[in-house]
Amino acid sequence: MTNLPLTLEQAKVGDTLRVLKISDPETATVAMRLGISEGETFFLASKIPGGPVVIRSGSVEIALGRELCHSIEVVKA
Repeated sequence: MTNLPLTLEQAKVGDTLRVLKISDPETATVAMRLGISEGETFFLASKIPGGPVVIRSGSVEIALGRELCHSIEVVKA
């Protein structure tokens, strides 16, 4: 089974993920300010129905809006 890329929004809660690419420059800037960059690994903690996607890196949790998640390409780590 291959480890195909998907957007952060498509990933499943409980997955440990690695950022492959952030396709939108504006999203990349926002993500960088939050400590998320290409190559970064984190845990997908939860998805709030109709709301944000929550990721965890160490003991820090960050809620990302769904629109932002469309431009963040990840693979399972």
